[in-house]
Amino acid sequence: MVREPREVTFSVQGLNDKPLARLLAEFASVDVGSVPRSCPVRARKAQLVVSPDRGFGKSHLLGRLFAKLGRRATKVYLRPFQDPDKAWHSILLLTIQELNRREDDAAGAPTQLQSLAVATLAHVWADGIAESARANSEIAQAELLLREFAGDRLPASDRVQWMAVLRTACSDEPNIKRLSSLLNQRGIDLLGREAAWLKVLAACALHDRGSDRHSAALKWLRAEPLESDEAEALGLGQADNDARGDSSPKEINDLSYRRLQGLCQLASYHRPFLFCLDQTEFYANEPTLIGALGHCIDQFHAELCNHLTVITANQGNWTRDICPRLMQPHRDRVTPEIPLEGIGADGARELLTERMRECAVEPGLAARFFAEDWLGRTFSQSPVIGVRDLLFSAADHFRALLEPSKPSLPKITLDDLFERELNEVRSKKVLQAYNQDCLMWFVKDVGKGMEAVSVERTAGWKYFSLEWQWPDRCAYFAFEGGDHWRRWKSIAEEAIKLAKVSGGRQVAAYVFRTPDLGRVPRPGWAAGKESLEKAGECGFRIRDLTIDEVCELHAARELYSNALQSNIPFTGEETLAWLQKRFDVFLTSIAFPAPLAEIGSGTGSGDGEVAAAVTPPAAVESDGSAAEGLDAGTLGVALDVVRELKIVDIKAVLNKLGDEMLRDRLLRSVEAHPNLKAHPGPVTIYLQWRTATV
Repeated sequence: MVREPREVTFSVQGLNDKPLARLLAEFASVDVGSVPRSCPVRARKAQLVVSPDRGFGKSHLLGRLFAKLGRRATKVYLRPFQDPDKAWHSILLLTIQELNRREDDAAGAPTQLQSLAVATLAHVWADGIAESARANSEIAQAELLLREFAGDRLPASDRVQWMAVLRTACSDEPNIKRLSSLLNQRGIDLLGREAAWLKVLAACALHDRGSDRHSAALKWLRAEPLESDEAEALGLGQADNDARGDSSPKEINDLSYRRLQGLCQLASYHRPFLFCLDQTEFYANEPTLIGALGHCIDQFHAELCNHLTVITANQGNWTRDICPRLMQPHRDRVTPEIPLEGIGADGARELLTERMRECAVEPGLAARFFAEDWLGRTFSQSPVIGVRDLLFSAADHFRALLEPSKPSLPKITLDDLFERELNEVRSKKVLQAYNQDCLMWFVKDVGKGMEAVSVERTAGWKYFSLEWQWPDRCAYFAFEGGDHWRRWKSIAEEAIKLAKVSGGRQVAAYVFRTPDLGRVPRPGWAAGKESLEKAGECGFRIRDLTIDEVCELHAARELYSNALQSNIPFTGEETLAWLQKRFDVFLTSIAFPAPLAEIGSGTGSGDGEVAAAVTPPAAVESDGSAAEGLDAGTLGVALDVVRELKIVDIKAVLNKLGDEMLRDRLLRSVEAHPNLKAHPGPVTIYLQWRTATV
């Protein structure tokens, strides 16, 4: 199963070429004219890709589309949002995460955000000298080189020089103001924030990832309020720091939409966006989410420019559960269905041969696999079948060849499938990032498994959007990835109000944090200290999740998504019930929080400031984040093992390294190395040596 479109490396010749050609043609209609464009390009209708049944390759098709477009598109893969009141906020957060991914696997490749930022700044600067260039050949040459620099068409040595020149130009406040006045010449309206956008893009383009200025720029793009020192570092005035700490959900959602609108407009200087809405089965059971999806589809088409939107769905789910609940004007924003095709016998042979070649299966065993007309029997009932059905059948056949003495193989269990998903998440750092939609889903759906609990969306509260209710107690949940003192002061004050209106019941109020987020409360916080302390006394908890807990929660959501899509032989109801039992201890620890005296309280910053009850994280990296890669010497040992054995259990490699605690660091190195690939399974992770760079 393809979890990530960027993982796709092989396609059967001719399979689903028609749907791919259709999507490429639609994208070409928004990728028109020379860059920079004289005005934003109006968006096309959303392209609806429909699978007749499970496993016909929806995500695989998106992967092929990503690969074909390459650097012609800024690619954004969107999993379902969970809060109907802040749908755009979720879409924006996922978009920024996607923009922070590298363009491709090329060594030193920039992130998509860096490319957008550099292109915008260089083209705007070129626009600024265009009039003078008509009368001065040297200036004309500079304009031409700026355009080439913006389009990434200069040699690496020349790019270093122009980056330095760009840094000088963007450090001059009057120059930024002058350049910002040029944006409206290309039909770009950033609602008076033109200079702020250029300053933020300059921080993204010219400062290292992880630096204070770069981090502040990302916060601004995510519609988070900035601390005064962060705004000052970016050169932003008070009006430009337009996210407020006490914003309502509607205000947060509206500002998030404006940020996304700005990014799409600035694509006139770079290349169009490709937004892919996958796993739409998640919307089916909640009409409010379907309604929010419809509004987003409508605004994508009517108000956002320079992009193409692609929606994928299973046929039955779309026609039965989603489409009937969309308003007619929203349905009109979607194209007629683009159907996927099944695979035939010739394509099956090509695919299975490639799979065995990739895994270095011995020629004799590969020949036995196709013996006795196995393919003919597989396709005896239908000339085409779903690719996933083929792979499931091939897996059973392959195991039977290896273990002929066993008349039947043990059935796969949800335990096996969950462990496989867990190993998948562990193997890819990008899957471990903060995801408020995953946390919301867990609280809302998995939380329903507790005895006598009522799980509802709240009404009338800004931040605590979900609640667990029992006759004698209640628990509330807010979802916040930022670290601004005023936002946290507002959250704490709301937690205090919740305790006051509880009617004497025991109250717990939670915000989950993941290791990739900044520590909250931040060291040195003074303002809001009293509110945070009082909130802790009223049941407020900042629940710091360990990296292992994050991996388990994300694996749980993916497992459930696979069940909804019929990708596994278990229903959504069966899978959810299993997850509720699997996470019973975790749920109970939240429903029955330990007293403050047992878990302690404080910031964890060592400065003695007490703010809120914080459950201590366990087994996280020393820097509080997911592990980075191995050092060169240790990696060399691991490479030797995998190169020699071709495919090897990760446990054997760790044993050779002499330290099982290096697992996550080894996996980070595998992600970055062109000749290594991780294959997650239900029991372990296998590492494979790949002779060809993918």
